[in-house]
Amino acid sequence: MGAKEKFLYLLAALCLLLGAAMQFVFTAVRFTGFLFWCAAAVLVLLALLDRWRKKHRWALWVRRGVLAALAAGFALFAVLEARVVSWARTDSVTPVSAVIVLGAGVNGTAPSLSLQTRLEAALEYVRDKPEVPVVVSGSQGPGEAISEAECMYRWLTARGLPPEQILLEEQADNTRENIRYSLELLEELGVDGTAEIAVVSSGYHLCRASTYMPGKMVPVAARMPGRYWPITVNYYVREAFALAADLVFSQAGGRAHPRELTAPAAL
Repeated sequence: MGAKEKFLYLLAALCLLLGAAMQFVFTAVRFTGFLFWCAAAVLVLLALLDRWRKKHRWALWVRRGVLAALAAGFALFAVLEARVVSWARTDSVTPVSAVIVLGAGVNGTAPSLSLQTRLEAALEYVRDKPEVPVVVSGSQGPGEAISEAECMYRWLTARGLPPEQILLEEQADNTRENIRYSLELLEELGVDGTAEIAVVSSGYHLCRASTYMPGKMVPVAARMPGRYWPITVNYYVREAFALAADLVFSQAGGRAHPRELTAPAAL
């Protein structure tokens, strides 16, 4: 076994250990752990191909194909991640006709940390917009005693937002449905779905939300506290893959993704 092959196996073992730690110990970053396992599999494959290419010409071409696929994948990831990051901002200047707050996990009847950051961003954004209707969107999921919309309604009204300013949308199980059903509620109020509408969500989530909006979406980004940066990085990485999956499913005419969990229950 050559030095290069040993090095690849060593890296693969390290990736396996990191992936296991993220899957079973630091469970809030499971997706990144899964990527480490994928990396371990690729490294083992490259090590084997490096050994076989000395005796089999086909192994050389397979190795080149794997490396080319990896390069293309990294390039696509970079493009998608740049789009995700570019939407992770708050536009506080553009006038809007309505605000949509996208749901996240609820711990019993209390908002998860992810949902609370969205609510804090929404409250800050609408404080000086008493005439703008606010739709809170999200159904009731596993482990949730009330719907995400109801949780958001209680939280916002408890902090001074007038109840009559808030519309509850309690059917949506995923981002596509959040936007669709919220726009239907707003249309009943006479708000044109193609008008400029603000969407409040976690920064990493806004890019994908924008792909479902028929008109111009005004982003309002919520951010996790700095000490949760590993979780934030995990979500930004995962979102690029989710955006790619959405593009594939939309081109293939597939159904929307099932219910999305934007944060573990503990958060």
